[in-house]
Amino acid sequence: MVSIAVFMVVMGVAMAGIWTRDIISGHQLDIAAGRWRARDPQARTVMLPHWIAEYGTAASLVAGAVGLLIDAGWGSSLAFVALGALVYTSVNSLGWALAERARLPYAVPMLIGAIGGLAVITGLFVV
Repeated sequence: MVSIAVFMVVMGVAMAGIWTRDIISGHQLDIAAGRWRARDPQARTVMLPHWIAEYGTAASLVAGAVGLLIDAGWGSSLAFVALGALVYTSVNSLGWALAERARLPYAVPMLIGAIGGLAVITGLFVV
């Protein structure tokens, strides 16, 4: 159970860290109207809803890991939800990462999230 919780914390902290870095730097963002109105520079989509989903996934991964570690009744339920969100956002975001060669470094953590998330979900069923 500890290894599952460690994976969840690492992925949650990494997701929040990468997004925070990119938001602060303005990397891959059109922030001409301000950060709260930031857009994807090519698709012109508003980023705030996506950020809420990403940070929500990151927070739920960390909270679910804590729940597993303290053996709280809600821990495994939250872990399943958080890991499902991780797999979804990782696979969904791969389309963005693979669309341009310059974004390929982002594909590595997304693949880790997708494959690792599926493996950990499977592990939770066994435990």
